[in-house]
Amino acid sequence: MPPLDIVFEALDRCRISVAQFITMLLTHQEYDGHRFVVDLFEHSNEVFNAFLRHPAGRDRFTQQSFSVVENTYLQELCGLASEDGGSHFRASSTSTEQLENFSLTAMARAMEASAPRWWGLLGTLLDEKGTADLAGPKEGGADESVDDALEVDDEYWDEVDEIDLEGLINGLTGEWNVRPATLTGRRAKRRAAMKLMRKTIITSILMNGWNQKSNALQSLLGLFLQSAHTPYKVIDTLAHLGISISVDTINMAVQSLSKESHTSLRRLGRSLLASYAYDNFDVDLKTNTPTVEKSNDSLKHLTSALLFPLVHGVTLSDLKCSEELWKKSALNLQADEPHSSPKLAWWDLLKLHPERIDSNSKLSRHDRFNSWVFLVDLCTNGPEYFHQFRSKIEDPQPIEQIPTVKTPIYAARAMDINNSTVSGNIQAVIELLAQGGIADPIAASDGSVLDSPDISEYVILVHGDLGTGERLQAAQLRRSIECTSWNRLQHIIFIPGLFHLKMACADAIWRCFISPAAAREDETCLMHDVAQLRPKETGIYSTKPGFRRIHELVGHAGTCRRLDCWRVHATKDGQFGSLEDFASSKPTLDDLQKMANDICRTYVANYQLDRMRRKRESERDLQFENALLLNKYFLLYEELSYGMNSGDIGRVEACIISWIPILKGIGKHKYASHMTNFLFNVHFVYPPGLRHAIRYHILINPTGRPMKWRAVDWCVELNNLFTKVKNGGKNSNRSVERIILESPLVHVYRNLQGLVQRSFGHPHVTTNHAAPNMRKTFAKLQGRLALNSPHTIIAGRKSQYQVEDLSVKGQGMMEKAAEQGEVLIENAGEEIEGEMIEDGDGLDDIIGELL
Repeated sequence: MPPLDIVFEALDRCRISVAQFITMLLTHQEYDGHRFVVDLFEHSNEVFNAFLRHPAGRDRFTQQSFSVVENTYLQELCGLASEDGGSHFRASSTSTEQLENFSLTAMARAMEASAPRWWGLLGTLLDEKGTADLAGPKEGGADESVDDALEVDDEYWDEVDEIDLEGLINGLTGEWNVRPATLTGRRAKRRAAMKLMRKTIITSILMNGWNQKSNALQSLLGLFLQSAHTPYKVIDTLAHLGISISVDTINMAVQSLSKESHTSLRRLGRSLLASYAYDNFDVDLKTNTPTVEKSNDSLKHLTSALLFPLVHGVTLSDLKCSEELWKKSALNLQADEPHSSPKLAWWDLLKLHPERIDSNSKLSRHDRFNSWVFLVDLCTNGPEYFHQFRSKIEDPQPIEQIPTVKTPIYAARAMDINNSTVSGNIQAVIELLAQGGIADPIAASDGSVLDSPDISEYVILVHGDLGTGERLQAAQLRRSIECTSWNRLQHIIFIPGLFHLKMACADAIWRCFISPAAAREDETCLMHDVAQLRPKETGIYSTKPGFRRIHELVGHAGTCRRLDCWRVHATKDGQFGSLEDFASSKPTLDDLQKMANDICRTYVANYQLDRMRRKRESERDLQFENALLLNKYFLLYEELSYGMNSGDIGRVEACIISWIPILKGIGKHKYASHMTNFLFNVHFVYPPGLRHAIRYHILINPTGRPMKWRAVDWCVELNNLFTKVKNGGKNSNRSVERIILESPLVHVYRNLQGLVQRSFGHPHVTTNHAAPNMRKTFAKLQGRLALNSPHTIIAGRKSQYQVEDLSVKGQGMMEKAAEQGEVLIENAGEEIEGEMIEDGDGLDDIIGELL
């Protein structure tokens, strides 16, 4: 080391210290390019290390270094927490757009860009570079629990990534091969995502501590906790930890979102291109304290509603027909020409969709669908050989397909109105239209109501169940003498809900094949199928099964019976002994299609049934005849379901026309009459524009995906479920006011939960379960059907109960009614009979429909 005495003497002669010398070099511009300054910067790390190693100034230099670093980090965090950083979330002006535009990844990128040094420090602390493994074992095991949790997540996601619906059993038993490189890559990505989330959360907590208005992430998590019904004590705890906003702030955000929803509804309603749907729901507020004035008022009757825009090319001119319809209405006593109903009957509806017989197969439209169902059942649930053809089977050709368009749905504010009465329905409609910004044109003209469009020349589409329709018709009848179109409710065009019609069809099947005690006695009856499929629920099926159970029974028992038809048809010549033997012959898809065409004509009731029943008693097989009718009604129900799910409005109408005489014959006269009149009005009374609007909006597609069409009243039932079960507060906080406040936020809450689940990598993001493996259950039922097959003709076989051909019976009743000049609509004051849905069954029914 060279001597430094000469340097010291030079500094003394210049009368400056070493510190002053270095400071002058670094602060005076004339020395910026000096070789001493350049050398100092090049060896700055060595200088800093020397300061840190020197025993006399180590602590002081370390403290000063920490102060510099702290100031750097604080400046970066202060910039992030400022209003310019974009992290301020004002609860009093919360909007849906703020929630929808939130992105955890975008927030992390913004943090990294604005605070790179702080972001790098967090990465080091969270061991992003994997240096912890080089540092030896960890003391205390604090981080081992984190690694264990990551390992559990890794194992779960490895299973989820590999399991699919077709390989569920292999997934559960571990019979798959995973490439290590692929598995390692997925785990690395998941770990990186978890650390990114933790860095973002830590930074957000510090930003909120620096500036309480910097609360974007906290606000999102607070609303998520509110939507998930998290107890307030938990929310307050998380708020004190800086992870969530407080309960009071959450309530302010809910108020703001509710106001914004009201504005959106008014914007949509005032366009007049909106359709309305409403229904009642009951809530039992068990925490309600009875008083002298209201001693038993815990059960509240409320009304929920939905709005959705009219799409598919519908314009205002299509709805401008109120006066035209009033001139032709039977309720118009002032009309110049008294209205006379067209001379039409049910069979005139058969002309709506003319039958086109296939030139090759000679099958009718219903027969072609039945043949398709038979073929799909064989290739899905039959022997393994046939499964190869499932993907090659083409779907039925639609009769009239509604274009697949995603339809947004807006939840209206729930109303404290009991719409089980005519006056309640009038009040519900007026208040619902008010939420849509529509009021009495007279009130709008005198200025008492602002910005309300003049609706006097237009009509509004209103969806509901049959009870709602009857009460609205009764209201229009009562008010037909009023002077203005608004007071006459002239603008209301009622559309019956197809979900409730589907429940009526399921109820008709139950009344026909299970409800009569004698119908449960034969060895081949449907009740014996129930005993195999649901052995512990036979009592429920014989009394009051509800829609969900009948819906599943039609699917499961129908599949097994159609497979039995395949077995009987394949083995009737004695060449094969079972379906497995037939599969060993390796038939082609064309061979199976020809057989399916023959099966649908042989084992489904048609015009030949009447010939069978005219034979002598000793030549008839009564149980075989019952089985033919059972297959017919099951397949007609399947076709109605398929048409609704696929958005084929032509097929839906064709099925309704076929179901009308069945409903009439089983005793469900109101459904038969109302659906007949509805189709008459749509196709023979309403102008073309209104006809198009009604037919293309009786089904909606909330997701915009194929086979995801839903009836409007089904969407209302789902909205009821979320409104009264999932939202509206819990325990003492559950009140009518709270339910009404949160009712417009049903879809906001659902979208928010999905956003948080995706952003934070929740593994359990769905409540849907995989379809149950029914193979053994089906095999058990098919074995019983093989022993006592209802599809093998045994001359002289008796039955304890002969099923009526309800189509023929219903047609006869309608012909007789037409001859006697009876009205189609019965007394509106009568109760709707045979409803299979109850207020407490909404969840089960909706789940059954989804399955």
